[in-house]
Amino acid sequence: MQHHLRPPGQPPAITAASPDQGSDDNKRMQGLYRMVWVLFGLILVLTVAVLVILPSMVSVPESEQQTTIVEPGKTIQPAPLAVGVVRHDAEQALQGFLRLRAQPGLGAVEVWAAEEWQKAMATADGGDDFFGHGKFDSALSAYQDATKQLQSLLDGKPKRLAETLATGWQALQINDVDHAVSAFEQVLAMQADHEDGRLGLVRATARSQVLELMQQGSQAQAQSVQTRTVENLTAAANAYSAALQLDPAYLPAQVAMQQVKAQLVDLAFQDAMSSALQSLDGGKLAQAEDALKAAMQIYPDDPAVQDTRRRLIAAQRQSALNGLRRQAAQHAKNENWLVAAESYRKALSIDSQAIYARSGLANAQRRIKLHAQLDHYLSDTSRLSSDEPLNNARKLLQSNQAVPGNEPLLARKLEALQQAVRLAVIPVELILQSDSMTEVAVYHVGRLGKFQQKKLTLRPGRYTVTGQCQGYRDVRKVITLRPDSGTYTLLIRCEEAI
Repeated sequence: MQHHLRPPGQPPAITAASPDQGSDDNKRMQGLYRMVWVLFGLILVLTVAVLVILPSMVSVPESEQQTTIVEPGKTIQPAPLAVGVVRHDAEQALQGFLRLRAQPGLGAVEVWAAEEWQKAMATADGGDDFFGHGKFDSALSAYQDATKQLQSLLDGKPKRLAETLATGWQALQINDVDHAVSAFEQVLAMQADHEDGRLGLVRATARSQVLELMQQGSQAQAQSVQTRTVENLTAAANAYSAALQLDPAYLPAQVAMQQVKAQLVDLAFQDAMSSALQSLDGGKLAQAEDALKAAMQIYPDDPAVQDTRRRLIAAQRQSALNGLRRQAAQHAKNENWLVAAESYRKALSIDSQAIYARSGLANAQRRIKLHAQLDHYLSDTSRLSSDEPLNNARKLLQSNQAVPGNEPLLARKLEALQQAVRLAVIPVELILQSDSMTEVAVYHVGRLGKFQQKKLTLRPGRYTVTGQCQGYRDVRKVITLRPDSGTYTLLIRCEEAI
């Protein structure tokens, strides 16, 4: 629509209108500027003539002044000064209209309020026509009306936005895609950063594809009812998932996805339970446990799960007992009594009434004690030089004369101790040499006094020999007399003066 010239005044503000509209406004203003300046010059000349020249030329007595009578049907032309005032008001009204039209809130108004916008512009165009023909009163009224129309648009924009948004959601609810898209586009035209409008447009744009995916998923889901296969349910889930990727808030897709997931879970549970029972019946306890764990993660409180779990625990318990029994027997065979005892203890922790474990543990503990005693003497046979250890060793040998033939390690230890006891009573000759100044003593034998040489006959073992002499530091020597060492000679004397 072509618009007429605008009267001069303040420069028009930059508007949100199209480039063509801006060009038209500039042309209008330039024409108006020229017209106004011409009219202003003419008025100025007439005003000077009326106010200055005419009174000096004509003087009418007060008595001769007459009242002007206006004939019916004729219009009194306003005085030049009054015309200027009205023209000025019209110019100000136009400037107000242009400033309002440039408001950001009226951006893209031709999209979201095309009809009202055209009416307002038509009203303004009428004002241009009136102004161009010098009808300033009519132009003022037209500009004021156009301004009111724009202000009404601006004031009613929030309500219009809310109503348009609601219309979009309603259309989308019934899958009326075209109307939904149009409504959301209008919302974004009114407010470009409107989050709900943006979301609505995205959802509306994707709705056609979403509906196609929903149909695919529904068909696959229907087939799964007959086949009871994971493949069909997986295909349905993939279709619903794709729909939700396009529109995560689409409720039918959410509901359908939940249904498919539930069906997949049921199938997984059935498969897990079937596998658990088959493995349990076949003695494959590890596989049965893994399958049962999978089933328990799905429906832990299911009665079938609880029953199968009790069966599995009992089978595992018996299997563990059998395994520990075999382990303990093997360790006992190898005379590894410490490990055997540990196996028996584990068995008793599973079943405190297991007879084999009780008797086996008692026997293992006896053997552990016996081996410890034998190892004590055999690790240092010199301690047999004392009467008490020697007698205890003899008692130990007497109480274990009957050695089972299947314990060769025990037999070797008993034989070694027997030999050590025999050698422990065979005397060994010890020759002590001194300086006749040192007091010599042998622990557990006695004080020997001062001498040059003394010969002793002692049982094999470890002995401590000491020497003391006034003015000298004491000496101490430890010797071990072995049965096969022959005659042993030792020099003992104090040599380091204090």
